[in-house]
Amino acid sequence: MWSCSFFGDRKKGEYIPVEIDLSTELGKFEGMGANVPISFYSRRLKALQTFNELGVKYIRVKRVSDNWDDILALRGSTQRLHIKWIYSLDAIPANFTNEYGQLVDIEGFAGWWAEEVDELLYQEVPADYIELLDVPDIAPGDSLPMSSDTYNALVHATKEELTLRGFDQVGIVGPGLSTPGISGDMETWYMDLDEQVFETLDFWTVQMWENRIDDENLSVAFNQLTEYLDTIESRKPIFVSEYASTETNFGKIQYPDPGAYDQQGNLSTFKTYYYSASFTMPYALRVYSNTLDLLKQAAVIPFIYQMYDAPADVKFKKQSWGLLDLNGEAKPVFTLLANLMKRIPDNASVVKASYDPQHNFNALAFDNGEKLVLTVCNQDESAKSIQINISSARRSLELTGAVASHSPELFSVELGQRDVVETVDMELKLRHDEANNSQFFTISVEPQSTMVAEFQYK
Repeated sequence: MWSCSFFGDRKKGEYIPVEIDLSTELGKFEGMGANVPISFYSRRLKALQTFNELGVKYIRVKRVSDNWDDILALRGSTQRLHIKWIYSLDAIPANFTNEYGQLVDIEGFAGWWAEEVDELLYQEVPADYIELLDVPDIAPGDSLPMSSDTYNALVHATKEELTLRGFDQVGIVGPGLSTPGISGDMETWYMDLDEQVFETLDFWTVQMWENRIDDENLSVAFNQLTEYLDTIESRKPIFVSEYASTETNFGKIQYPDPGAYDQQGNLSTFKTYYYSASFTMPYALRVYSNTLDLLKQAAVIPFIYQMYDAPADVKFKKQSWGLLDLNGEAKPVFTLLANLMKRIPDNASVVKASYDPQHNFNALAFDNGEKLVLTVCNQDESAKSIQINISSARRSLELTGAVASHSPELFSVELGQRDVVETVDMELKLRHDEANNSQFFTISVEPQSTMVAEFQYK
């Protein structure tokens, strides 16, 4: 069991102060989303347990040919948890495009979507939302699939087709852009939408990948987007439809890229061949920190990319982005996220944690008036002595449990072996500051580790 040394009597400056003011709520925690590949629905995956531990409230799926058995199997796992489905598409069917891959038959594509929804509902598959095209701002060939003006017309046409068939309950989300950037042509995707389309879209959808963002800073990029949307009076809830981490270099160690791991040339056995940064603790910590950064935004639901590795991805695309491997076993990133998400109480609000960002750690809290959960993520290779001060509590707090997660050994790339995550109980000493009417405790957060603490109100 890890213990937390008490530094309250030490000189100021020997700990890093973190302030959690429970009156500064950032918004409601609406749960997590997850991208689920349905080209292969793994019978090894304990879907109910997995979705529940990650707090998944929405899944985003894509249709491929002849996969109804997999879709129906997945449907059975999501119904019991009342998980909503977002149905997206990778490419416009060729009969609606010209030789350059551009959408030319708007009415035909809108009718295709309505027929697809009809088939989904006939199969009793949820069609809560549809996203008309994933990343229409990325050219699959010589040109973009559609312009922002074409997208505006497509939303009109699709909404009309859905209404004609009596599917008004099916929402449309979009535009599904590849980046939150709003410079140059990107802002036209918001500016060119007319008032009716703006009212039709239930959520904005956008992806958050570090390699598509200036300075690779998710928080800064997202703040720029939301400030811009506020300026043009176009703010609405946002689905971050894909995120994880594109970083593969940690502590001067270059790990294989989860998006193309065979290019690294690791390779003598199948074990090392099927290996990438997604099997490592440093990558897990980066994704965990990115998750906290996204949850700090108001009315945002982040969608993990992706829930589990699929054989087709591993064999043909050389991709291994999953939180679970081909056998349904947890990678470090799943373990860390589940340690937090399964503890967040129902109807919780996200509460800001204030600290000096130069110390290279991340912190956030969740509070529902009956229970408080807070977490710290330390990506550094050195320990952090942190004093957490909790103010504006409605009643006194009592610790109910705390855990720390770290990896006792980070395996070398040559081994091609998954890092082991060890989660241990911690002892915390919660003290009361009479002068400031607050409570505080001090912890030493180990290198490359996370901490999650739970409190209840007395």
